[in-house]
Amino acid sequence: MSFLNRIFGLLVVAALVGGGLGLIALAGSEPRWEAALSVAAGARGDMVSGGALLAVLGLLYLLTGYRRRRREKFLSFETENGTISISTEAISDYITKLAGEFSSIVRMWTRVLPAKRTIDIVVDVWVRAGAQVHEVCELLQRRIREQLAAGLGISDVRRVEVSVRDIVSEHRLS
Repeated sequence: MSFLNRIFGLLVVAALVGGGLGLIALAGSEPRWEAALSVAAGARGDMVSGGALLAVLGLLYLLTGYRRRRREKFLSFETENGTISISTEAISDYITKLAGEFSSIVRMWTRVLPAKRTIDIVVDVWVRAGAQVHEVCELLQRRIREQLAAGLGISDVRRVEVSVRDIVSEHRLS
């Protein structure tokens, strides 16, 4: 749906900017203006103003359609040699790689939520049917805590929340 929305938005912007520039060009050319006057009665200033308004609206639509890039969040801690900062996105990617250790996990998506002096980890998993879901989730929680402490030196993990988003049957995997 998002793809269609973008295509529609692009068409709207093209129509607004093209129509606006077309009206400005029409008002700027005497022969074209005379032809336009025979079709529609109106003032040249109104057409220039309308064309400029359409062009500005099209450009505003285009500019407001872009999302601003999120400000990246970092976890920072002091060592005797200085400050170490790790982005929450890097931590999330690091945790997501743990999915390869679990044959029952089909897909995994991770978010790292920094809190005061701790972090929360939220993990969404898609698991294979037939797996012991409860055991897999508990083992995953333990492995996340272990890996963060051993690999990144992050031991202040307040909670690790694992949500099973789907239990995928074998025929859906093919």
